[in-house]
Amino acid sequence: MRARRLAAHAAARGITLIECVIAVAIVAALMSIALPSFGEAMARARLRAAAQDLALDLGNARLESLRQGAGIVHVSVRPGTGWCWAVGPVAGADCHAPPVGTLHVARADDYPGVVMTGGVDTRFDGRDTLAPAGFAAEFELPQGQQLRVQVTPLGRAIVCAPQGRSRDFPRCS
Repeated sequence: MRARRLAAHAAARGITLIECVIAVAIVAALMSIALPSFGEAMARARLRAAAQDLALDLGNARLESLRQGAGIVHVSVRPGTGWCWAVGPVAGADCHAPPVGTLHVARADDYPGVVMTGGVDTRFDGRDTLAPAGFAAEFELPQGQQLRVQVTPLGRAIVCAPQGRSRDFPRCS
């Protein structure tokens, strides 16, 4: 009986230092493999967020122009290193000092690592049945992934992939 108790006590001692070091080494190796792909996934998520947020703001601008009746709502897009866009009643609005009545402003600081390579101002007039269709903006990551935001003739903003390499969005036509 005493021998069984000693055997059970010896088996329940815990883990050794060598076992702990081996476990830490395995976790460190797995983390070194996972971290770069996690960073790329976060960058792609910021790219998607920037394009989808602009598409959402374009849709909201269209709805706001309809809600106000005869009002015109402008989406001012400023591509470049310190890119931004502003949605409001003023054409060519400064995103860094938005005028009174601006509905929404988004800046490059909100989406680190995402570059707006091109963009065109758009306006929505509630009196018109068709919107000015075409290109709105294009976003890019340093790794080369690109997304474009376009406005359809009915005023719907869509996100597409110019290179056709996106799993989430269709190829731009």
